[in-house]
Amino acid sequence: MNLRTLVCVVVALLCQIPAYANSVDIKFKAEVALESRQFDDDNDALTEDTGTSLFARVDTVLSKGSLKFALRAFTRVDPQDHERDLSAFEELFVSWERSQWRIRAGYQMLNWTATEAFHPADVVNSRNFDSHIENPEKLGELMVSLRRRIGLGSVEAYLLPRMERPKLPGSRSRLSFAPPGVELGTPRWLDEDGLTHESNWRLQWGVRWAAVLGDADISLHVLDHQDRQQPVIVFDPAIGLSPSYAPVVDVGATYLHILGGSLVKLEVGHKDFKTDAQKDHTQVALGYEYGWVVGNGAQATFIAEAQNYFGVAEHERAALGIFQRDLLLGYRHAFNDMLGRELLVTWIADLERDHEFLINMRYSQRLNDTWSIETGFRLVDAPVKNQTAVGLESLDGANQIFVNLRRYF
Repeated sequence: MNLRTLVCVVVALLCQIPAYANSVDIKFKAEVALESRQFDDDNDALTEDTGTSLFARVDTVLSKGSLKFALRAFTRVDPQDHERDLSAFEELFVSWERSQWRIRAGYQMLNWTATEAFHPADVVNSRNFDSHIENPEKLGELMVSLRRRIGLGSVEAYLLPRMERPKLPGSRSRLSFAPPGVELGTPRWLDEDGLTHESNWRLQWGVRWAAVLGDADISLHVLDHQDRQQPVIVFDPAIGLSPSYAPVVDVGATYLHILGGSLVKLEVGHKDFKTDAQKDHTQVALGYEYGWVVGNGAQATFIAEAQNYFGVAEHERAALGIFQRDLLLGYRHAFNDMLGRELLVTWIADLERDHEFLINMRYSQRLNDTWSIETGFRLVDAPVKNQTAVGLESLDGANQIFVNLRRYF
């Protein structure tokens, strides 16, 4: 049974719950959207410059006493590029909570970051990389989690028996990291000996402590798992180029502190790889936000972030990620009106490599109680400087405008 069929079955079962079962608290939300994006014409017949997809999401929570069942899943279909088609659970879990304890089992989505574009500590969930460049969509991860509240915070332990494969852009996508027309093989997993495996099953674990201390939010985590963000490209004569993900111990921390009208952020992530296929390194991201009220009660926010990779040379940093030593400057304007209008503009520039920047603009608002619209554009200017594209260079010229029309239920 595939994911779409399973979601339909679960939704059908939920609909059979009698309305008179008032002992069960039922919350149901859903949305459908028409998503369109248009890239600059690259004059290459191997790529698809226009995309129009249909998107749907269901979000249901059933709770009774200490028990809760949650389902959140989405599906996307693009008639022009079926490599974009995707169905995934974001959440599908059963939870029991009483007093200071909580246990959850099933697909979960964890958010270990508060920054706009740089996320060195947010390493659990796999991503759909054919989405937002600076913050790709998350996919649910199968796990069992046990949380215990302690003082002003909590400690949570995780067991993850299955590795969710990242969704990479297809060969026709303008967001593909490979040359046009080159299709990467199915992502595989590396073990401690450097051998590749296709099985998604392997026991992983993690522990995280989080607390609120005055005006500060602090967290520390240790995660022994399979890396999902920095693949090793392996050539196999049978399948060609294939991204493989190495086992790693991630140690990280987050720190947020409110200082008057300002918000200071720090995220740190250190990767200790269990194989020589990747080099150990540390990512550090700093963030700062300052907000003020403008005319008619609107909220304006200045945003600044910077990220750097430590422990690796310049050419190694460039191959590890899109934003290896970058600065973000941004402005958010929340109109605080009945339509919920909001504008966000960001500029990201590489501080180490010349002529490499990314500009984003996003505007959203409600049209009425059930409809909303989102539109914007993205500019990528990062020409290839050597023979092989690295980092943001692989997306050079992938300029796009987009419009998303959404209906809520």
